[in-house]
Amino acid sequence: MIYALGLATDGTLAHYTARAAADVTLVDLTDLAADGAWRLALPDDGDSWLLARDQRHDLRPGDGYYCRLADLSALEDDPGLRARWHGLLAALTAWLDTVPGPVVNRPGTAGDNGSKPLHEVTLARCGLTVPESLTSSDAGRLRAFAAAGPAIVKALSGVRADSRLIGPEEFDTFTPHQGPVHLQRYIAGSDVRVHVCGDAVHAEEAVSSAVDYRTAPPEDVVFRPHELPAPLAAQLTARTRDLGLAFAGWDLKRDADGTYWCLEANPMPGYDWYDRRADGAITASLTDLLTGDPA
Repeated sequence: MIYALGLATDGTLAHYTARAAADVTLVDLTDLAADGAWRLALPDDGDSWLLARDQRHDLRPGDGYYCRLADLSALEDDPGLRARWHGLLAALTAWLDTVPGPVVNRPGTAGDNGSKPLHEVTLARCGLTVPESLTSSDAGRLRAFAAAGPAIVKALSGVRADSRLIGPEEFDTFTPHQGPVHLQRYIAGSDVRVHVCGDAVHAEEAVSSAVDYRTAPPEDVVFRPHELPAPLAAQLTARTRDLGLAFAGWDLKRDADGTYWCLEANPMPGYDWYDRRADGAITASLTDLLTGDPA
């Protein structure tokens, strides 16, 4: 049995539930928080369960759990409902971090992705080639970094945001209270998205003239399967494990010299866009992870 835990409105979770060649039950956290119930024993005593829409789901610690947990408490006006969201997420996180079965991914892992400066330091310490960056509220330092070569501005947190080129003149009227700002040296070349599922590696190259290919019109991006050099594939597989992850989406840039630059390791990748072009290969690898089947 595989449980998909998250939001029914999450396109990635819905894609996995529909495409997986396995018995998958989707449990919507919104239903649980609104009027459901739960019992999650630590250590598990064989009687852990979730009750949503009057349907009870008996959770066995050896089952597979695909987690895309989201906390919607900040959207609730009712303090009681906010408290239920906090309690539900805290209980699920503690339980999923301790059960012995396959969990993709355990909620307590790879938290540094929520802070881009910390995340980039972690990736560099893993031996990956990471572009130079600067996080600052100092207009002079930001202006100097942007003047020294092509630079992009990125979200400082883990919130999904588009990247764009930025010039030094944009800091002429900048004041410290507008910061901090995270800049990164722009790497020209193609984008390579790599999904690592255990030992399986799925890579796709995106060729576009856009700074951020995700913002380009579909007709302006050429997608094609990509084969990583074997040493890099092995390195990303090992680094995924080192980060405590079973499944990760790696964002790379491949420059004209063939150097691969690492931008990010996403611990909760929205992989469905890539999986459709891969004819479900990523979903198949993910299901193998969750069922304990290495094939």
